[in-house]
Amino acid sequence: MSTLLDRYAALSGDAAAFRDACGRPLPETGWIPLARRRLLDVLPLDGASALPWNDGGFRFPHRSVMFGVQFLTGGLLIQEEAAMAAVSALDPRPGERILDLCAAPGNKTVQLADAVGADGWVVANDVSAARLTILRGLADRFGLTRLTITVHDGASFPEREVCPGQPLQFDRVLVDVPCSCEGTCRSHPRVLSPGNQRKPSLPVLQESLLRKAIRLTRPGGVILYATCTFAPEENEAVVARTLQQPEPGQDVDIEPVHLPGLTLGPGLDAWQGQHWPTDLRRCARIWPQQNDTGGFFLARLRKNGSPEYRMPPWPDRPVAPLNRLDTPWSAYDVDTEWMDQRAELPTDSRRSRVVGLPAPLLPLNVLTEGMTGLNRKGCEPRLSTDLARCAAPVAAAGVAELDPADIIGFLKGERLKPSSLILPKARTRLALVRSGPLGLGLAEVECNGDLQSLFPRHAAGLEVGPWLDSLAR
Repeated sequence: MSTLLDRYAALSGDAAAFRDACGRPLPETGWIPLARRRLLDVLPLDGASALPWNDGGFRFPHRSVMFGVQFLTGGLLIQEEAAMAAVSALDPRPGERILDLCAAPGNKTVQLADAVGADGWVVANDVSAARLTILRGLADRFGLTRLTITVHDGASFPEREVCPGQPLQFDRVLVDVPCSCEGTCRSHPRVLSPGNQRKPSLPVLQESLLRKAIRLTRPGGVILYATCTFAPEENEAVVARTLQQPEPGQDVDIEPVHLPGLTLGPGLDAWQGQHWPTDLRRCARIWPQQNDTGGFFLARLRKNGSPEYRMPPWPDRPVAPLNRLDTPWSAYDVDTEWMDQRAELPTDSRRSRVVGLPAPLLPLNVLTEGMTGLNRKGCEPRLSTDLARCAAPVAAAGVAELDPADIIGFLKGERLKPSSLILPKARTRLALVRSGPLGLGLAEVECNGDLQSLFPRHAAGLEVGPWLDSLAR
């Protein structure tokens, strides 16, 4: 361990502080979507402190019960602070089309989808469908309907036309490449063990991914190359080769990384006898001792062309908005604008998918689109728990209101008495459940008006009841 840290200590600016920081556990940090930040006054996170450089980032002194509520209901993404810097440095804007080329496990994809809003779209890709399982769960928990998940080798991601004469390109591309992960040593000390040797093939793969990302970016668009390693071979050296040996028509310039409030170290322009353009100092290194975080490397590249250039619209899938007269929507009188922004896609499984509109028709190997929708195989079609959570705050019928004190009980699957129950507009035994502005899911309404919670016993990889009990102690 010490030998590997010694390799970088002199580069870090403070060798002793660097070694000390790498040996300490990380603080607990996480990120909250924009819509849920607005609810923190009524759903406070005890003891949480906002990160000074990231609008949605927080540090937590401990995992409180409200921490658990926010996590289970799509209001909190557990993420290491340095890793949040990649999306911030890419700086996605509302309405943009963004590619996350190496997306698994998907935390950054969630942030990208939140940033592009109701008029943008995110394509999240990974070489392994199995590695995308976590992202599919995140898409449900965070209600991501403007998302396409694809399975391609990132280095050979298809460069096809979405319509005659229009190549598939994106406003911004995040390429958070596979790496030796030395910057995660505070949470995964084994990455510093002698048996975890750096693979000589990694820089070759990383360079091919970066070059592909550049080709998939529109003229004037932005590429963010990121790793969680200290190794210059995987960081500055990869970027330098890409700059010094550009492919025809693929010139890029390095732009400075500005993240006010977060201390950044400069990139290197020399290492072990190698010398690179001084522009490499515009890259950013996040050292563990500077901000009490993990380690990260960021290079922001601008593809030559006009930043004001806008691509023509992608072709749309021929799908209609959710039908207010269809079962079970007819029971809940959901807000018209909310319904008109979404469509249901049938699948080969019991569950349909719900996507945002307009939904693009992309020439890619699509694994899933949007979030889990309705189960239409039973005697009574029903919304998924996550879709019910999203719909409950904007429904005017078939809604059960819970007192805040009963939220934990609902998540633990208990039988509860609602503070109010608005009757459905069509026959159903299932109610959408909320507590003020917080959507919670589905419940079965019993004859006496009590609610039997249908919140899953297992969610987000956790056994919900025991996990919440552990937070209450």
